Amino acid sequence: MAQKYIHGFEKKEQDRLIAQADFLEPYVYQGVDLEFTKNLLEVGCGVGAQTQILCRRFPKLQIDGIDLSDAQLKTASKYLSKELKSGRVHLAQQDAQKMRLRRSDYDAAFVCWFLEHVPDPLLVLKNVYKNLKPGGKIYISEVFNHTLFMEPYSPAYLKYWFEFNDLQWELKGHPHVGAQLGNLLKASGFKNINVEIRPFHFDSREPEKRSAFIDYFFDILLSAEKKLIEEKRVSPELIKKMKSEVEIAKKSKNSVFYYSYVRATATK
Repeated sequence: MAQKYIHGFEKKEQDRLIAQADFLEPYVYQGVDLEFTKNLLEVGCGVGAQTQILCRRFPKLQIDGIDLSDAQLKTASKYLSKELKSGRVHLAQQDAQKMRLRRSDYDAAFVCWFLEHVPDPLLVLKNVYKNLKPGGKIYISEVFNHTLFMEPYSPAYLKYWFEFNDLQWELKGHPHVGAQLGNLLKASGFKNINVEIRPFHFDSREPEKRSAFIDYFFDILLSAEKKLIEEKRVSPELIKKMKSEVEIAKKSKNSVFYYSYVRATATK
């Protein structure tokens, strides 16, 4: 993980991660087929939000989840108490850039919203490759933050978002890593690489979804508010303007929300 996690490790943020996983589940799991997978490596399991969804959707899975953060793993241990007790989930504190796993023949790997937070995504994927069995498959969902747009045009919103991403970059993260997944997978040795741009594009045709995604993304932006203020990257005035723009967008019948993430799959 990057030297400093831009979102922080407070309980409020951990709760947001769980809510985020539930909110995005219908989108993230489209095309994820682990029905006949037994042993899964989840890289960057965090608070266990995706882990629990994986267990529910695929009852035969045995999951090894790794994460570097002690705080996140402590929360995951509570959140996944049932799955841990049953033996379906095993958690370990591991640096994904220096994996020392208990097996090297996983049937599949799952990576979701994680590579954006590590200094060397290529090294992570090379390590995943080493620990998959021949023919093992990797599923990745990652951010492409450059794609965010909201209509009515919202300059304070976009300025804040620029500072958010610029700070993440300075913290050794990769806010646009989704665009690089094809190159990273190829350089890691994977084959049968497939990369999809998956857009969230909502307008007056789907007002409820549009409003939900505006709120969802606003929570993401606010999760870094404290750090951005500490780093003097944003001012209270800019935040006030941004919040006003969000309210205007929510009330406008012709507002538009757009963001694309990237899904990639490949095999060893």
